[in-house]
Amino acid sequence: MSQASASLEVFPHVDASVQDCITDEQARFFLDNGLLVIRNVVRGEELKRLQDETQPIIDRSAKEEANDPWKPDYHYGVHELTGKRVPTRCEYVIDKTPACKALLAHPFILRSVEKLQGRNFVPTWDSMVFKFPGMGKAIPWHRDAGTDFCDTKFPIFNVDFYLDGSDMSNCLWGIPGSNLWSAEKIKETLARLNKDGFQTEGATPIVMNPGDVIFHNILALHGSPPAQSKLRRVIYYEFRAAEIETTVGPHIPEYTPIKQRVLLKCMQHRAEAPYVSGEKRPTSMSRQLRPPSVLRKRPMRSAR
Repeated sequence: MSQASASLEVFPHVDASVQDCITDEQARFFLDNGLLVIRNVVRGEELKRLQDETQPIIDRSAKEEANDPWKPDYHYGVHELTGKRVPTRCEYVIDKTPACKALLAHPFILRSVEKLQGRNFVPTWDSMVFKFPGMGKAIPWHRDAGTDFCDTKFPIFNVDFYLDGSDMSNCLWGIPGSNLWSAEKIKETLARLNKDGFQTEGATPIVMNPGDVIFHNILALHGSPPAQSKLRRVIYYEFRAAEIETTVGPHIPEYTPIKQRVLLKCMQHRAEAPYVSGEKRPTSMSRQLRPPSVLRKRPMRSAR
């Protein structure tokens, strides 16, 4: 059995084209393993809009013009196989394309986030990470930033929307269950898997199709090797529970209602998008956008 085929047996089959939300069993799998693959989330015209509207972002990243107002939003790195400097990431994609605004309000995603984080969830950061055609930089094994603010009751996680497929040459690798590991085990594993390049011993390749999604807990170990294959774009939307944001941080209390208003605007934008006409809107979202007043009475914290 190939590694790609073997990876399919690790995750439960979740198909957004035939269900409205992840099930309780699928939610339990995610909480226990920190990773969940969801197929067929973005389809048809919506997927094409996202691909078309993000391509100029990719093209713009390659120019590196000094007076480009987006320049601070781009990140770069050195491609390990060619030694060339390549773009790797762009921040704030919700601000940059209409389709990315509508994507934040995808009803399957919002229902599933609510199941995992409760009704007071907050959309936090948004970005697009990409492997440049022919020069896809490696992403070393890591946990995401912000692990000091995690709480087992309300997991912090990213929703990874794949606009392009991935294969064994450029896919994400993850270690299911590593979200529950001790700090000592994480440190040892990171040192071992990042030594002498990108190692995959004991890890699972996660091969994706265009429109598929990964939920990944920021505590779960993941990364990807350097590649020389085709373009691979992934939009990342992170979600956190308002209870954690307000009591633990890192954001100031005013951040939560502001970001929930952003979500409301994106929901309105999605409702007006012609390619999602007739879509069923989550019924609890109006309540979700009214965070309890107690959440706004905590001490101020530093934003980041």
